[in-house]
Amino acid sequence: MRGFLLSTVFVFFISGLLAQTDSSAPIARNDTDALAQQAENTVQPAQSEAAAKQAQIDWAFRGHDPKKDANLNPFINKKINPDSNRFINPSSNYNMNPLKEISLNPTQNASINPMINLQLNPQSNDVLNPVIMKGLRPTTETWKGLFLFNDSNQLFGYISIATQYVMLSFDNSGTWNGYYVKAGENMYNYFTLFGVWTGMFLCYDNQSGYNLFDKNGKWTHIYIK
Repeated sequence: MRGFLLSTVFVFFISGLLAQTDSSAPIARNDTDALAQQAENTVQPAQSEAAAKQAQIDWAFRGHDPKKDANLNPFINKKINPDSNRFINPSSNYNMNPLKEISLNPTQNASINPMINLQLNPQSNDVLNPVIMKGLRPTTETWKGLFLFNDSNQLFGYISIATQYVMLSFDNSGTWNGYYVKAGENMYNYFTLFGVWTGMFLCYDNQSGYNLFDKNGKWTHIYIK
């Protein structure tokens, strides 16, 4: 009799345990489904935002791609290649060479030195500062500007035209890394964020953009469109 009672109690205990497990399963599934839905709701806006930003970049990039337009590619269009066209090469055309022409050299001409002429210095002139003027940042939706390319025709950075005298330089990620100050009709000198001349400079290619030269006046094979 005692064995029968123990067996009966054991059966009821196991039945109750199984019933509890079965009833908790839908709850667990519901919790998992809720977490999955929450994750999906979080991912979708992020994906939409990323897609919108990419669309904005693609729109701004139209008309600036040297891979699609050979006329913009200095390695195909020799007229805009300073190694092939001496008229746009500062090594032979001193009128665009700050190493040869004093009026173009910011260490000799105070009016084009942003450390002296603070109107040309984004650290002193808020209108030129992308930290303050958000529209100058290439990451903003309404941004329009120029694009920097390397010797493989890959996108290398962004250029914002702050005024007719100052252009801001950004790297691939949109981080501000310097600026260009106009020194002559066809060239700009490149400065660090602190206003120190790097010795590098841009020269107009007489058609569609600029070529970047190092402090020795040699083309870096980097160009702007």
